[in-house]
Amino acid sequence: MKISLSAIVLLLLSKGLLLEAQEITLKPAGKLQLRYEDATKKYTKLGQAVHNKNKLEYNDYIVGGMFGVQALWESYTLKTLLYSVGRLHSKNENSLKNEKSFYNNNQDEFIYLGELSLTKEFDKHAITLGRQTYNTPLVNSNFRVTQNAYEGVSYYYDNENVNFKTLYFHKISSSTMSNNIPINHKYGFLGYGLGYNTSGYAKLSKHIINEDLSTNGAIHFLSSYKTKNSTISYENLYVDNFFNTSNLTVGYNFKSIYFKAGMIYQTSVGKKQVEHAIENTQEGKKLEAQHYQAQIKYQEGTFQLIYNVSLTPTNKNSIYRGTLLSPFSNQPTWLVGLNTSHATIADTLSQKVAVIKSTHIYDVPVVVAVAHIHYDIGKDNGLTPKSISTSESFFHLKGHLTKNLSAMLQYSYAKNYDLLTEGSYHTKMVLEYQF
Repeated sequence: MKISLSAIVLLLLSKGLLLEAQEITLKPAGKLQLRYEDATKKYTKLGQAVHNKNKLEYNDYIVGGMFGVQALWESYTLKTLLYSVGRLHSKNENSLKNEKSFYNNNQDEFIYLGELSLTKEFDKHAITLGRQTYNTPLVNSNFRVTQNAYEGVSYYYDNENVNFKTLYFHKISSSTMSNNIPINHKYGFLGYGLGYNTSGYAKLSKHIINEDLSTNGAIHFLSSYKTKNSTISYENLYVDNFFNTSNLTVGYNFKSIYFKAGMIYQTSVGKKQVEHAIENTQEGKKLEAQHYQAQIKYQEGTFQLIYNVSLTPTNKNSIYRGTLLSPFSNQPTWLVGLNTSHATIADTLSQKVAVIKSTHIYDVPVVVAVAHIHYDIGKDNGLTPKSISTSESFFHLKGHLTKNLSAMLQYSYAKNYDLLTEGSYHTKMVLEYQF
């Protein structure tokens, strides 16, 4: 008989082994959003033929997020959060006019137990058991309305110069972001998963390729060391019978200038489930990918000027010509836009320029950001039959109205988002309360 980690947490609590009621402190936890999005998509000639129209216009608005309670007792924390999305209007009969990144894969509202975890802290260490969040470049929350959450056990160690964290997980629930997939839905491994577990937990194989295949789960670790002027970090994600991904980053700062460079390398392991799942279309190919990236940042006070560049080279012997698989994070690379995440596609040279300024407007602390990203996707990308010049320009404004309440406005324009979409315009407004 299999017993889930969440059930173990509840069993320990019910037996009274961890908590004494008279010493418990309860606190609300999570964050809730009112979110509105207005979108216009202008189609290419191919898109017009597929959709039988020149463009698509829609707006959508919801209330959602994560909400629950934390129970604190001495060095223990029990955290319980419900993940939920609720419509503020009726569902549009035209599925294209429902904002995908708001709902589950069926474009429906939902509620489920997203987090149930028990944390024990001691000195500079912490261990967490159960359903939980986790944030690194390779295993991330992908937050939109809800976020990725992982069922497993994690360990953290942190001191002044050394940081170490590790997570073993065997199930995942996807962020609503997983339904906002670039290029085509079947390529969800570009950073989102396939979106079939947005409103509940699923095995890793279902999340990665939507098939129930054997795996003993995944283990991740990240270790970093920093001095006054330099940092070095290494992380590794091993998914049994699927793939192994390594990420090395080094950084150095000199006065107002900060530079960092990184490399990601990925190869298949074990039964090579990814290759077998697509062998009918790319028989004999192996899973192998590299990604190189660099960043230079100038910072003076609250002003930042950032330039990023990355390259995902072609590997003609690899499936999808060397496209990097990242089903647990859309942020393995530093080049991510508000609506684009194309930098890990094979044969792609990407560049990003961003200006960020923190200031006050009528005594309200605000952050203003303007950025432009260009993805030069070559013809050997392995996902489309021709090259694509994709770009996104966006504006971001966020103000903290109170300690817990913030408001955000974003506008973005993406050019040549995919083969069907010539231009994509998005305006987003969010009112968020963080407990």
